[in-house]
Amino acid sequence: MKRGAAGRAATAVLLGATLPGTAAAKPGDQHEAGPLAVEVRVFEVRRLNSDFSPLEDLSFLIDSDGTSVQVSEWLATLARRIPDAYFAQLLTLGPAPVTSEARWEIERRDTRRTIRARVRPVREGDGATSATTGTEGDGHQPAPGFELDFGLLRSGTPAQEMRVRGSVEPGMTHMVSGRDFEITLSRYLSWFREPGDLPAREELYESIRNQNIYLAFGITFRQPETAAPPSPVRLRPPADSRLEALRTPLVGNATGTLRLRVHLDEAGRVEHTEILETTLPEVTPRVLGIVSGWQFPQAAGREGRLFFPVRSVLPIPSS
Repeated sequence: MKRGAAGRAATAVLLGATLPGTAAAKPGDQHEAGPLAVEVRVFEVRRLNSDFSPLEDLSFLIDSDGTSVQVSEWLATLARRIPDAYFAQLLTLGPAPVTSEARWEIERRDTRRTIRARVRPVREGDGATSATTGTEGDGHQPAPGFELDFGLLRSGTPAQEMRVRGSVEPGMTHMVSGRDFEITLSRYLSWFREPGDLPAREELYESIRNQNIYLAFGITFRQPETAAPPSPVRLRPPADSRLEALRTPLVGNATGTLRLRVHLDEAGRVEHTEILETTLPEVTPRVLGIVSGWQFPQAAGREGRLFFPVRSVLPIPSS
């Protein structure tokens, strides 16, 4: 079932889950000074079932502020809720302070297509409170809310828009997906992939044409760091033959982009890696495994950025 655009807005409900090794801040721990920081993670959910039944609406809270969570842990959390699907993280936006609005725009390769995301606070009376946090007229102050608008734009005009509304829970992550977050295969290829040429696009299309594709969002609010961290260091990937033999099962002439945020320990070893952007999700886990063994002594104790323009990926042999 393919629909051209998302319809209803999705509103978070408060269900619980916990990621290993994470700890959430309690509402009482909030500082009055300064805005919260928000971080948005965008995931792909590709349904592998053959009956084309729509994805059930999904909305729950994870007891984590997102720091030091491995990509595999995010995906495993989704997998426990959605059976028979392929999962990948496509984007991380932020963290950014939320004053009046946090906004991001990612321009795609052809420059006509843009991904735009905006998060803004929702004030009392804007309708973002849930039954568990009080409603107007019951004597309780409604909890602060947020609204995420996520759009795929073509030449500045929205081709598809999605909206998530919920209550702000500092130190926790809202996970949301469902039928309103389905995207057509054509839009998926145009905004989230970078086939090398038209034959490659057709080959990729044929590889996944019988699957439904949805986006899932993880929205995290947390207290900003008390002191501004040093600017991230641009790191140069070392020569590694393993990067020259990456393989994808979907398409032969694959090209793409991979941007990573890496956290280095005091010896310069890669301690933790986050995906900022990938247009080759099938090979990203392999790259993360390779990067985990790298060292950058010149940037010890810092946060760094790694950029991989992947221009040729070998297909997995069929026999």
